[in-house]
Amino acid sequence: MNKTVFISGCGRGLGFCVLQRHLSMGDRIFAQDYRITDELQTLADAHPEQITVTACDIGSTESVEAACKAFFKQANQIDLLYNIAGIYRFEDKVPLRETNMDTFLDMYNINAVGALRVCKGLWDAFHPGSVIINISSEAGSVGASERKQEYAYCMSKAAMNMGAKILSNELAERQVKVVNLHPGWMRTVMGGALAAQMTDLSVSPEKSAEDIVAIALDAPNFPDNITYMEHTRKPLPW
Repeated sequence: MNKTVFISGCGRGLGFCVLQRHLSMGDRIFAQDYRITDELQTLADAHPEQITVTACDIGSTESVEAACKAFFKQANQIDLLYNIAGIYRFEDKVPLRETNMDTFLDMYNINAVGALRVCKGLWDAFHPGSVIINISSEAGSVGASERKQEYAYCMSKAAMNMGAKILSNELAERQVKVVNLHPGWMRTVMGGALAAQMTDLSVSPEKSAEDIVAIALDAPNFPDNITYMEHTRKPLPW
């Protein structure tokens, strides 16, 4: 059965690859990004019966509410929600004494609060068997943390994980599964130039998307209401 899919952050990279996989499956996709890229618009124009594109800034409550309102004009249930939109700043790869604290709130607003904004806006669309996929990071794991920099990014992803855990508690009775995923060190703009060079340690967005979509489809059968893992299905410590 074809699924109804909502994706934030699918203008390029991982989100665009997730969109392409669901397109190939014949699913109905509601694609969001803060800026509609030419690639996304071209794909949507070629498949108007499957893809609806809406500009959505997950850092803005007003923008998210407008995108969700547009969704409810065309559908009333969501099978798969992918919270992929997020930000990373390479200038944060510095020790504490060089860290700009004034950027922290923007990082939190998008990476931690953004996914919850989307979930709140789509609350009435969740049904038993719905799956929420949050693209988190191993950087958000307190138990596995060995980094000595990137304070804002790591802390924002840890906050995202906590938000997802509370969300899963609230949604447990509705039989909605939540999965927080580390997509791998991807060969994308966010992954940086080094990821493109170190192909033995990095992963293409196409491969990561393949793994993530497979997890999303399997998630209704997961024993726990929330799971935190790598795209390879290796569990991550909270």
